[in-house]
Amino acid sequence: MRLIVHLTVLCLGLLLAGCGSVIDADQARICRDIVPALYDDDVVIDEVSLAPVPGADALRLTYRARLGSRAVPHWVICSFAGQTGAARATLTALDTDRGPLSDVKLYIIKRWWLTAAPSRAPPAAWLSLSKRQAYWLQQAINGTTLAGIYGLVATGFALVHGLLGRINLAFGEIAVAGGVYLLIAVGLESLAGRLGPGTLGLAVAIGILFAMSISWLVGRQVVVPLATSTTSPQTVLIGTVAVAIVLAEAARITAPDRLNWLPPLLNIPVPLAGETGFVATVTAAQMLAAGMSLTGASTVLGLMEFTRFGRAWRAHADDPLMAALLGVRVPALRDGTFLIAGAAAGLAGAVSVIAYGTVQPGEGLAITLKALISAIIGGIGSVPGAFLGAVIVAGVEIVWSASFDIVYRDLVIYALLVAFLVLRPGGLLNNAAPRPREI
Repeated sequence: MRLIVHLTVLCLGLLLAGCGSVIDADQARICRDIVPALYDDDVVIDEVSLAPVPGADALRLTYRARLGSRAVPHWVICSFAGQTGAARATLTALDTDRGPLSDVKLYIIKRWWLTAAPSRAPPAAWLSLSKRQAYWLQQAINGTTLAGIYGLVATGFALVHGLLGRINLAFGEIAVAGGVYLLIAVGLESLAGRLGPGTLGLAVAIGILFAMSISWLVGRQVVVPLATSTTSPQTVLIGTVAVAIVLAEAARITAPDRLNWLPPLLNIPVPLAGETGFVATVTAAQMLAAGMSLTGASTVLGLMEFTRFGRAWRAHADDPLMAALLGVRVPALRDGTFLIAGAAAGLAGAVSVIAYGTVQPGEGLAITLKALISAIIGGIGSVPGAFLGAVIVAGVEIVWSASFDIVYRDLVIYALLVAFLVLRPGGLLNNAAPRPREI
């Protein structure tokens, strides 16, 4: 029962993290570019707010038109043909506080003004930093999303390996499947109207629930039977590789028949720090992705540390036979482990979609390898170690990509794995772990 409660809290946390206006970046740009066309060149436009119109594919822009010392408040409502595809960038109507624009004026604005709209000066940064400092701040912001994705998938490796001593190589593709189902849910929701915080949060929850279902099914039908039927770990590796291939091919075959890109929601850059020449920026999508990762990591760590499930998991990981003799229900514990691991992987897929707009078939292999390296560096079987290893792997990726030839980035990551396997095979937080040849 506590497991269900904690998973419910996770989903509610994701919904809370998505609170706020959900705005298509392209639609916002179009609506902002239109307003100067309504005034003379010497009028300065000061934006007050930009928000979606409930129940319509439209944005309401509130602003002040300033001429000298006199500023007058106004508003416009920009209506679009749809929420997805080319329709989302097709302006269909423009209403103002002085009345709607005629079709002729709207056509003139679309045909001649929007195609050559004057560039707007970017807003000033909040903090003043040198270009070098701002550059590294930007790299740290970019690395946060990677660390979240790797850490959440690495958690799945840690949970399953800590319980069964086996590695499920399908977790990367399960994460991709979670992202795919999120996009499917977004496509269905967009048919019913404009996406909002609630509908986006529901799509995230749907992606996570489908990933949990896949993880549970793979665990019960593939991992557990193979792990209990033989002492060799290779059978589980081969079986889960086969599952990963099936999931990747299913995503590739069905790609032409569904929505594969999240509309550019929450992607308006906010300048954080810097100076002329380079300014570090962050988008609401990046902040939401980071918040989702932090929520997921905190929930899993709290679940393992403070709940009966976590105590049972640790007892079974230390001594399975004694844990069973003391009343731990092993089948239920295994089911719960695969469900939580699937939820973490599904959340990783959702984070990827929110931050980057999509997940592609075949990306699961790269995610699997980087997450597995993270789990090994942190200490395979250690949940905190999985997140620590993810921070290290993402940090090395970002630093190398920012400073050296990106071609050698993955080579450095794999060299780091070799170094840990040779010098510290138990990882950073798992000194008692068996050596790699014994896993």
